[in-house]
Amino acid sequence: MAALVALGAAPVAKIFATMEEGPIPAGINPGEAWLESHGRSLGHFVAGTWLKPPGRMSLECQEAATGRTVAVVPAGDSSDLAAAVAAAAAAAEAWAGLGGPERGQRLTRLATTLDSDRRGTMGALLALAGGRPLCQTLGADLDLGLRLLQVPAGGAQLGLPGLEGWTPLGVVAVVLAGPCSLSALLWKLGPLLAMGNTALVLSSPAAAPPLLLLGELSGEGAVLPPGVLNVLAGPPGLCQALRAHPEVTSVTFLGAAQEELQALVWGSPCRGPRLGGPRGGRVVVIVLDSADLDSAAAAIAATAATPPALFPWGGCVVLAQDAVAVALEQRLRARLGALRVGDPLDPKTEVGPLPPGTPPPEGVVQEAHEEGAQVFQVPLPPLPEGGHRFYPPTLISGAALTSCCLREPAPGPLLVLLPVRSPNEAVAVASALPQTVAAAVWAQDITVALDTADRLPQGLVWLNALDLLDPSGGCAGGAMDTDLDEALREFGCPPWEQPPEVDEPLSPLVTADDPGDPDLAQAVAAARGAAPGWGRLAGACRARVLRGAAAALWGGHGTPKDGGSGDTDGSLRRALLRWAARVERGGGAVQEVPGGRVLVTRRPLGVVGVAWGWPRPLPLELLPPALALGNCVVVAAPPGGAGPVQRLRKALVAAGLPGGALMVLPGNSRGSGSRLARQRPDGLWLCGTDAVPLLLLLAAPAPGSCCFFTFNPVSSTFRAHVNNLTPWLLLDYPVAMPSNLEPDSGCSDLWGVHFGAVALQRMLGVAGKDLAPLLRTFLAQLHFVAECHIQPSQAPPTSEQDGT
Repeated sequence: MAALVALGAAPVAKIFATMEEGPIPAGINPGEAWLESHGRSLGHFVAGTWLKPPGRMSLECQEAATGRTVAVVPAGDSSDLAAAVAAAAAAAEAWAGLGGPERGQRLTRLATTLDSDRRGTMGALLALAGGRPLCQTLGADLDLGLRLLQVPAGGAQLGLPGLEGWTPLGVVAVVLAGPCSLSALLWKLGPLLAMGNTALVLSSPAAAPPLLLLGELSGEGAVLPPGVLNVLAGPPGLCQALRAHPEVTSVTFLGAAQEELQALVWGSPCRGPRLGGPRGGRVVVIVLDSADLDSAAAAIAATAATPPALFPWGGCVVLAQDAVAVALEQRLRARLGALRVGDPLDPKTEVGPLPPGTPPPEGVVQEAHEEGAQVFQVPLPPLPEGGHRFYPPTLISGAALTSCCLREPAPGPLLVLLPVRSPNEAVAVASALPQTVAAAVWAQDITVALDTADRLPQGLVWLNALDLLDPSGGCAGGAMDTDLDEALREFGCPPWEQPPEVDEPLSPLVTADDPGDPDLAQAVAAARGAAPGWGRLAGACRARVLRGAAAALWGGHGTPKDGGSGDTDGSLRRALLRWAARVERGGGAVQEVPGGRVLVTRRPLGVVGVAWGWPRPLPLELLPPALALGNCVVVAAPPGGAGPVQRLRKALVAAGLPGGALMVLPGNSRGSGSRLARQRPDGLWLCGTDAVPLLLLLAAPAPGSCCFFTFNPVSSTFRAHVNNLTPWLLLDYPVAMPSNLEPDSGCSDLWGVHFGAVALQRMLGVAGKDLAPLLRTFLAQLHFVAECHIQPSQAPPTSEQDGT
């Protein structure tokens, strides 16, 4: 001890008393060294090499903490994008032809390369560009990123059951449109590449350095073939140039929700690539009266300081039972006050700056304070020069349920504490909070904790933890996209979406009136009544019903006597037996992940509506999966297709299916989907020309939450604008529509939308000060109609009334 004191080191007793960390050896930051090796002038990574167009304007890559320029990149334009798309398209066939095992080996090599001596460089660049503390980017974030590459690689090598016959989409563009960590990108990039697609990543200059390093690592030693992974940096509007490239078959947005429709528009709403909406949001934590408050407060404060890597924005909402709310608030204040705010490149830092591109939450905090909430903020310590992007750890308590801090997710180290009376009330409040991507339940009573977790709508729920993220056990993106199977399916094309053969039989030309809203409402109500009982049955019980129906359709005891079953080739019977076997064995699984164990269960959607508009018979083998997994189904059958579905229903009911679990109504090929959507089913399958997205979104829930389209053409705020405008209008407002338009089976309903927009534009000319802003906002959301080049007919029209 005396020798240590003589050397100037603190005594051991003092070290234990203060718990201070030792000095950090001085050295060159590996991220800065990598930038220096490129002369701090980066390029685009295209076709396995650097692309640096001469004479191009440069964009600055700024440090997240200080705004200091650390590098420059050329401003990407349409020519760079064309080169990247061409490289990805040229590599697509060869990459898909390698087969799953070879692709898995290549992705494993990429993960190994990232985990080598370049690990420090990647961690430093992530802290430099994204502002997340170095202790996270070098540790948990990078470990999760490696797993997000390794697990899809293993799935590609082994071949996942249920993906037989699936094919790659082709060229997939990933647009980083807001705060996005490397882990969030790899959660998409790993499955994307494992399925045999090639990738084009479009990034802002601020986020470009670590992504360009990833591209460089993919080209070292031919880890990935040239053109498989391409990275471009450019201005926000660069993604709109993708419209000129039909080779791009899918576009996925990452980061904050987009307010501008322009970035999501894709020419005609009836054609274009598959669009994946942006993912992200906040975490809701439920603390019950039996919880260990000290461990809960420590984990919640750490989450507020550095949000989980897959959703690094949105804040955290804490719902605490009344009995422990005051004690938890005291502990949270103490924990928040002890957080270290500072330079993210300092390994001691726990709270870094706000993510680039996100506004500070000052407005939300100020409004909550004016509404009567209590605001606790930790004073900021001395910060680096130019450190205006830091925000103090903040706790809001005593807020009303209607407060803006609960309605609007806000980035930064912000906690909102709300007392609740019981677990039931906690579930109700957590279910109503917008944009929550994950939840946590803190309780030592495991029975209550599991029951509470089972009733939450979030796709990922932690028990007594807030940092267990692993692709084997779930990575949240909302109510869907929580496991590897779903992630791979997002970037694959199933066999039933392949172009139909010419000799497939067409439905007979039979006309039928669409089921009216009262009939659909009654059918959906019956299905909702049957959903809880059918969904809670054990998998073995549902399997027994499917097997009984298969035996009846095969001609055994209980065969329907009103004609053939519609199963001429036995495909329906095989589907019933196959899904009976799967649901019997697929009740759930326990996965071991780093740091704990994960219980993976399947939850039914609830009521699924099926509107079939193709001029082909409804393939009945699509219904057994929905029923087997505990859903109830309402089918608006096509002309000539209601009979086989009714016979299937009769066989299922005879085998024990509740009467309301499968409801069948005849309909024609147009309009059934929009009427069915107005009944707000939990899921909606739209097949054929009936899938007119705008008309459905006027009545259906928010985009991406329950309706399945091949693309998403509207912004995340569209439904809110519709709801604001609806009270001002008559729903049956007649719109004059020219009757001499050229028929177009793909856009027939879209013409009605167009002329409705024309009528609203005229209404704007006479609207008052209250109505005019609502009309302007709504019409801005309809801008994609102009992108379709739909113009009013120049011929003298005759008019017919078309209700909207």
